[in-house]
Amino acid sequence: MRGLFAVIIWTGLLAAAFYAQTVVRPAWAGVISLAGWPALVAALVGFWAVVAVFAHREWRRHTDLLESIPIRIHVDGSRGKTGTCRLVGAALAANGMRVLVKTTGKIPALIDASGRDSVINRSGLHAANLREQKDIIALAAEQHAQAIVIECMAVDPELRRVSERSMIRATIAVITNVRRDHLEVIGPDLGTAARNLAEVIPQGGTVVTAEERLLPVIRKEAERRGARIVSVDPHTVSDGILDSFPYITFRENVALAIAVSDLLGLDRNRSVQGMLHSTPDFGTVRLFERTNDAGPYTVVCALGVNDVDSLTALQAELMRRGKVNGGPLVGLFNSRDDRAVRSLEFARAMGRDLDFGSVIVTGRHTKAFVRAAVRNGFPRERLSPMESASPREILEALDALTPAGGTAFACGNMVTDAGYGIVEELSGRGPVGRHAGS
Repeated sequence: MRGLFAVIIWTGLLAAAFYAQTVVRPAWAGVISLAGWPALVAALVGFWAVVAVFAHREWRRHTDLLESIPIRIHVDGSRGKTGTCRLVGAALAANGMRVLVKTTGKIPALIDASGRDSVINRSGLHAANLREQKDIIALAAEQHAQAIVIECMAVDPELRRVSERSMIRATIAVITNVRRDHLEVIGPDLGTAARNLAEVIPQGGTVVTAEERLLPVIRKEAERRGARIVSVDPHTVSDGILDSFPYITFRENVALAIAVSDLLGLDRNRSVQGMLHSTPDFGTVRLFERTNDAGPYTVVCALGVNDVDSLTALQAELMRRGKVNGGPLVGLFNSRDDRAVRSLEFARAMGRDLDFGSVIVTGRHTKAFVRAAVRNGFPRERLSPMESASPREILEALDALTPAGGTAFACGNMVTDAGYGIVEELSGRGPVGRHAGS
C-alpha cells in the first residue's frame, strides 16, 4: 500500500511539473526521502506509458481522418501561395467536389466545404501554431470533404517537415516559386531555400511547380522522394484569361491551378470558370485611383509583395498589361520590426534596382531604412520617414508627392498596424482581423 501511495505521489508531481511547472526545486529532496527512488522510477514509467498511449491514440485518430480525405494538396513557395490555394479550391469546387481551403496569408482564412469564406480569428493566447492544421483536418473530415487545399504555415525547415510528414501527408504538393524571402531562416542562398521548400514534397506523390531558375534543385529533391514532378509554363495562360478576372492575378498562380485540375482529371473549362468567380485574398495586389490637387494617379497596393525581385517583376507585369503607365513612380515602404533583413534589402535596392523618384517609409525602424538607402546612393531629400504617422496622414503625404498620371507602389509588409490601416483607408473598409504572419 505504501509503495502504491508513493507511485501516486510521484505521478501527481510529474503531471504537475509537466503541465504547469509548479513543483519547485527545494521540494524535490523532501519528496524523494518520503517516497523513495524506486517509486520515482515506477512513476516515471507509468507516467510516460500513459502519455504514449494517449499520443498513439491521437496519432491514429489523425491518420484515420487524413485517410478519409482522398485528395490533400499542400501549397508552399515564396510568393503566391494564398492566391494559388484559392484558385485551386475554386477549380475543384466548380467541378462538383466538396473541398475545404485554408490559407494563412495576410489574414488567415477558411473556405469550408459549403463555400463559406470566413476569417480565422486568433487571439493573443492562440497565435499561429502547427496544431491548427490538425483541427482543419478534423473539420474537413467532419464536413465529408473530398479534398483539402492547405497553405503551408511553417517557415522553419524542421517545422515544414513536420507539417508535411505528420500533419498533411499530401497527395499533391505545389511549390509556387523560390524568391529572396525568409533567407535568414531557410537560406542563406536560393539553392538552400529551394531544398527547404521541397520538404513539402510527399514521398511517392506529385509536386507541381512554376519555378524555373531552381527547377533542377526541386527536381532532384523530388527524385530523392520518389515523387513525380510537373513543371508548368505560366506563358500558356493568355492575357485574355488574366483580364477576365475581376481582380489582379498572375500567370503563375492560374497555371498552377490549371495543372492541378488537369492532374485530377477535371474539366478544364469548368475549372477556369470557377477560378474566374473566386474571391481574392485580403493581401491581393489591388489598384486604386486617387486624385490630388494636380490630378488623378494610381496607387498599387502591393504590401504583400515583400522581396525586391517580386516587386520589380510586378512593376514590369503591370506595365506590360497596361494596368499602369510609364509615368513617375513613388514608393511607399512599410517596415516591420521583426523583418529587419527584408527592410535592408529594399533599402539597398533603392539606389540600384528600383526607379522611385521619392519614397515614404512607414512602420518601424524607419531611420535605419533611411540610413541604408542613403549609403547605397539614394538621395536623402527624396526619403520621407513617417514612423508615427496614421494611415490617413501617410496617404495625404502620398497625395502631395505623386504627380498627376504617376503611380505609387506600396510594398514591403502588410502585417503591421500601419499596413492594415493603409489597406483599410484605401478601400474604405473598417478594421479586419489581423495576425502576425509572414
